[in-house]
Amino acid sequence: MLRNITIRLPEQVPPNISQTFKDLIPFSVSIAIFWAFDQVFRAAFGICFAQGVIQVFQPLFTAADGYVGLAIIYGAMSLFWFVGVHGPSIVEPAISAALVSNLTANFAAYQAGEQATYILTQSAQYFVVCMGGTGATLVLCLMFCFLAKSKEMRTVGRASIVPVCFAVNEPFLFGAPMVLNPVFFVPFIAAPVLNIWLLKIFVDVLGMNGFMYTLPWTTPAPIGIIMVLGLQPLAFVFLIAALALDFAVYYPFFKVYDRQKCEEESEVLEEELAERAAQKGAAMTAAFQGEVSAESVAAGAAASTVAGAAAASSSAGSTSSTPVQAGDLSSLNGKGVLVLCQGGGTSGLLANALAKAAKEHDIDLTTGAEAYGNHIDMMPDFDLVVLAPQAASYYDDLKKDADRMGIKCCNCRGKQYIDLSRDGEAALNFVLDQLAQ
Repeated sequence: MLRNITIRLPEQVPPNISQTFKDLIPFSVSIAIFWAFDQVFRAAFGICFAQGVIQVFQPLFTAADGYVGLAIIYGAMSLFWFVGVHGPSIVEPAISAALVSNLTANFAAYQAGEQATYILTQSAQYFVVCMGGTGATLVLCLMFCFLAKSKEMRTVGRASIVPVCFAVNEPFLFGAPMVLNPVFFVPFIAAPVLNIWLLKIFVDVLGMNGFMYTLPWTTPAPIGIIMVLGLQPLAFVFLIAALALDFAVYYPFFKVYDRQKCEEESEVLEEELAERAAQKGAAMTAAFQGEVSAESVAAGAAASTVAGAAAASSSAGSTSSTPVQAGDLSSLNGKGVLVLCQGGGTSGLLANALAKAAKEHDIDLTTGAEAYGNHIDMMPDFDLVVLAPQAASYYDDLKKDADRMGIKCCNCRGKQYIDLSRDGEAALNFVLDQLAQ
């Protein structure tokens, strides 16, 4: 990577595909090095390196499978997300070996006619702890859809329910919001922990087998629970109990938040309230679908304007070389802003807010949203790269790439990101300040 030895493809190839080929040589070299190390380790100890790691850390894996260990692991995962940092990216590397080895042990025990007793498995994390995404938000999102009296909450729920059903809840976390919302702090931490404790009770007390199989994490949680538990009769009982538990945990806090939002809405005219709700729902839907260009959020925008800006950016190496003057929004004309997050959903919220505000001010601002990791080929076409809070741990690496390309980058704190995604005017001024530095 340091010597830039890689496979280059024509510019016409989509960035996510060309990036895969760029990574091919470094990945191949890494695999070869670790393969050689594993061969030496096998010759010295008689087992593979992965098995050696599992044996060394087996006491920790056993402790982590208890009530306290499970609470610490999944409480921390939710806590990180609550403050705007992608929790699974922080916690999962420390337990990934246990997640896989316990699932394998459960399957081996089941094949041997014994009970599968391990709780800390990849599938349990996918479908029990993260039922509807981190925070177990599936039931809460359904409450927003069908039980909320607040128009804004209903709009957020209906715009989020489809991705949440497939465990993609970033638009909901930032749209509701759940992140840094004190009303939901307790249930957001408690629901995943209580879910995994409930699973442990079913396994330890009722004799149900633990998770033995695996499915993609995007499988809807109710389907995943039933199938990955092997269609056991107790699996159906567990699913109903888990949904009821999440409802009981979230409902009191949901009612408090619904009351607060209704009081806020009672002070706003009906027409303005309906317009706000519609705009927020449209922005969240566009963010999830990746529709973040100016024309996707502003009616009547000309596609030729965006195409012209893109052509100019590709020919010049960046969107514009015009100096940015502090306090002068018009100096954003011809500029480009790329927003990056963990999965590409949350970044669309801010990108849409920028695009809409730019259209209202008649500013030719190019916006883009992408998942971190698919951004390298896109960066030269933008003047500023904004890193969402859940991907803040990548800032140092992003800064190196940005400095090398001669563009600017910054990151956002959790509440700051939420405020900017809701206030396009503030988002434009934020971009202006970053470019003026």
